[in-house]
Amino acid sequence: MRIHKLLLASTSVLSAGTAWAQAVPQESTPTALDARSQLNEVVATNEIIVSARRREESLQDVPQTVNVVTATQVEDLNLRDFRDLQQLVPGLTMTSTSSFSSQATVRGIAFVPEASGNNSSIAFYLNDAPISSNFLFQSTYDFGQFELQRGPQGTLRGQAAPSGSIAYSTRRPDLSGVSAGFNGTITDTHARKIDGFFNIPVVADVLAIRLAGVVDRDRGDQVRTIKDTGNGELNSLPYNRTQSIRVSARFEPTAWIAANVMYQVLNTEGRSYTQVVSNSLYEPGSPATTTIIRPFDRLSIEDQGSFSRQDHDVLIGNLDISFAGQRLSYVGAYSKQDNASLSQSDNSDFFSAPRINLERRPFVDLIGYEPVCQREGGRVGLNPTSGSYYQCTNNIGRRESHEIRLASEDRIAGFLDYVIGGFHDHIENPARLTQEGGPGGNGTPVFNPVTGNVNAPGRRSIIREGESTEKSAFGNLTARFFHDRLELSGGLRYIEYENEDALALGLANNAPPRVVSPAVPEKRNHTIYTASVKYEFSRDFMIYGLVGSSWRPGPRVVGNFSVGPDGTGQTARERSFLNLPDETSTSYEVGAKTSFWNGRGRLNVSAYYQEFQNYPFRGPAVPFLNYSAPGAPAVVSTFNFVAPVPVEVKGIEGEASFNLLDRWSLSLNASFADGRIKNGTIPCTDLNRDGSPDVNAVVPTNPAQFAATLEPGQTLAQCSGINRRSTTSPKFSANVQSQYAFDLTDQLSGFIRGLATLRGRTNGAPETTFDDQEAMGTVNLFAGVRGENNRWEVAAFVKNLFDKQRVISVGPAALRAQVNTNGRPPNNVIQYVSEYRTVNVTAPQEFGVTARVAIGGR
Repeated sequence: MRIHKLLLASTSVLSAGTAWAQAVPQESTPTALDARSQLNEVVATNEIIVSARRREESLQDVPQTVNVVTATQVEDLNLRDFRDLQQLVPGLTMTSTSSFSSQATVRGIAFVPEASGNNSSIAFYLNDAPISSNFLFQSTYDFGQFELQRGPQGTLRGQAAPSGSIAYSTRRPDLSGVSAGFNGTITDTHARKIDGFFNIPVVADVLAIRLAGVVDRDRGDQVRTIKDTGNGELNSLPYNRTQSIRVSARFEPTAWIAANVMYQVLNTEGRSYTQVVSNSLYEPGSPATTTIIRPFDRLSIEDQGSFSRQDHDVLIGNLDISFAGQRLSYVGAYSKQDNASLSQSDNSDFFSAPRINLERRPFVDLIGYEPVCQREGGRVGLNPTSGSYYQCTNNIGRRESHEIRLASEDRIAGFLDYVIGGFHDHIENPARLTQEGGPGGNGTPVFNPVTGNVNAPGRRSIIREGESTEKSAFGNLTARFFHDRLELSGGLRYIEYENEDALALGLANNAPPRVVSPAVPEKRNHTIYTASVKYEFSRDFMIYGLVGSSWRPGPRVVGNFSVGPDGTGQTARERSFLNLPDETSTSYEVGAKTSFWNGRGRLNVSAYYQEFQNYPFRGPAVPFLNYSAPGAPAVVSTFNFVAPVPVEVKGIEGEASFNLLDRWSLSLNASFADGRIKNGTIPCTDLNRDGSPDVNAVVPTNPAQFAATLEPGQTLAQCSGINRRSTTSPKFSANVQSQYAFDLTDQLSGFIRGLATLRGRTNGAPETTFDDQEAMGTVNLFAGVRGENNRWEVAAFVKNLFDKQRVISVGPAALRAQVNTNGRPPNNVIQYVSEYRTVNVTAPQEFGVTARVAIGGR
């Protein structure tokens, strides 16, 4: 029997630690083992196998902080979405706000695609190949293993990343036997999910095929509109719909050749509404609203809402050839993502009945340009009205990557291991947009306050081209001395990076586009390094130190399409917050790892310090003068500009696990991270021009009034000498996991599982005092029964047992709009102030039932 199979036997039972123990997740659990003997084996070893250093080794042997989530945990704790994994990994946050914005934070540093572009602070991998976070942040199924490797990455795997990397693997086909299974969940929050797999060996122990898929339905963040929901065509309930299928093949014709190929297609689409709260609840003296909306009402004032769609195709191949004590490995991947969004522009809800005459209207794109609104509106079945105006976006991105590496399997001279390799990554990321008019936006619809009629909005098309190519070579050496007690390791990666971006505007039918930013190739190169030392005082206790550097090319921020006061482009100040210099960083980490109670317990702790130069900080949206076309008057818009700032991060991380009894496990995990900007310069709202960001500012919507608050010739304000946190995520977070199992009959057992999470206090953005959050703890509880050898299981659960709810963020002011009346009094415009402002809150309590069945293995 292969050692891999023996290791994987542990996956069927919960053990302790950052993850309940799982070895190599791709293999199947042997069917002949008794569940209780498996449990005893796990308790005896309490071992987690990881591939953080591109070879399989025990988590306790890696001189680095690595957090693991196993397939067992995902199923046991009903983690239905990839973003749910953050519940088990303190210090990690993962969110998605649209088709194009999947964000992650770890060690006090945030990855925001709009600020970082293709080069993230956290690198993401699927089956060892680099992958878009948009693809990962979806429903999980046929889960293998998740590893978060904290700290600078890149000398051993893929791209350079300053904060860490997330490596996710799917289950590989089992060469030894036929198997099938499914998981199903239903909840009181209208979530419905079912996933399953079928595995068949085509040639026993040589070739196998695995087919897996998922169908997932829910109501997103549960925010619905107060508008006429009786007309489902106009204002239906929010929804998320995901379906995906994956085919995997595994081929091992000899003991020295192993090949794996995976192809996956995924489609998801959704409808959402911007949540609001009555302004009178936050601004004393403001008029009381006609309909009071409180934070946990989960209501919106939007008509029709916003829509998103994602279609992904991913092909990944892995090949390993072993010879003469060496291993030659290749990883190749091709992915295509076709993402689209229809984002509502009228968040203030000015264009609503009875103020206007509400009527149907068609989507109309500029002739001679891509019909983004017409095409994407037709795909989601959206027929807009005179009360809804959209920015329609379509992005069809392609990525192709190749990595080849040679590594030692047997030590050279008995003490030296090496890895050398090369990496090539090419990304094409074009986008096409149509902007319709919206209050205060570009091409604002003309409103007649006498008749209530709304003229068709002006439109413009936006054409963005973007591509990048990275070529790099890397190497790593590891030497061991004094009977393997002392280990020294070091690595380098040389990076050559080239990118090219261009931006143009279409302003009239059949007119040539106006180039805002021409395509100019940029080339740069850099070398990064890592070095580590560890010393084992015994087999159960070791200490280590680690230093590493990282580098990211400066991003080209997209989203501000102003042509500037003179029609030739943005001002120099705007460009300084759009085209950023390269980021560099250096990190230092020390830690200790220990096991005790004959492997039944584990305690790991680490501390780190990291310095950044030119970190791309994306703060709250700030007002600026927006010129939509040459000769067009300015309007006051807002945009999340990005500033290159110095940042220092300090933190501590720890985990403890205990197998208290043969059938009772307990683990605790905690993280503290404090990232701070040090004397930085950022774009800001500074209406009084005192050099400091204003708090709870009410920005004038009249362009002349706003311009009077700026320095002459400027379109936005900037503030210097800034010292503040680099992210709004909590400094401290922790979780506790536990399970107790007991016999009901000879063939039936029961269990109780629990997961408690704690998010520490956070002050949010300093520009507003309304989104400060107190510490919050939640408890998820599971109870159920399972059959012999864990072949089936049924459980009931409640998430957020004590129904804890918190406000995450609140808009800085009431929603506002400047509406064009085409010369009609008063003053050609209406300065509209809504009775509401935006709000974001935590998820509601959820009750549900889950069931799973496995036949012939997993």
